Amino acid sequence: MGSRRQPFPYNISSSRVMIFIDGENLAIRYAESIGNLEPLKQVKFRRGVYVWSHLLNFPHHVTCDIVRKYYYTSLKGDQNTIDGVISELKDLGIEAPRVFKKYKTRGSKRVDISLAVDMLMHASRKNYNVAVLVGGDEDYVPLVDAVMSEGRRVCLWFLENGLSPLLKTRVDHFFDLGHVLLDEHADRYF
Repeated sequence: MGSRRQPFPYNISSSRVMIFIDGENLAIRYAESIGNLEPLKQVKFRRGVYVWSHLLNFPHHVTCDIVRKYYYTSLKGDQNTIDGVISELKDLGIEAPRVFKKYKTRGSKRVDISLAVDMLMHASRKNYNVAVLVGGDEDYVPLVDAVMSEGRRVCLWFLENGLSPLLKTRVDHFFDLGHVLLDEHADRYF
């Protein structure tokens, strides 16, 4: 287990990686972090729905094979609104956006459950060697344990204000997304 200023451990070159993003939670934590400030230039943000940076796509900076990025979120609105967010996420480099209709004010359990099912299913099918879980809720501890029991490695990307200390101890590697989403000079490092 380790944390560096790098999003991946050094020893994953030639590994197949899938990224699973609890985008709804990430957007909420990001909003708490910036308050009423504007997002940084490298950050695309839609309050309560998504936050992402092109720097997190790592086209030239990693030697592993990023197979797919899944982004899970929900929002209120009609199908045109949902389709618009799917299009926006694809424009940000997310190959597999999963956008659900929100029927209540709290976060959607469908987001968490869909992420867990996909991450575990792909682990059991051996579609990746390394999973990147973008989240921080302690609810993901059983998922991390199950994925690791399938012989897969798990990296955790998080924002500090949404991190469960227990989850952090369970993963192989962790990375604070604040280095990308909250640092105006992040492009120097990535």
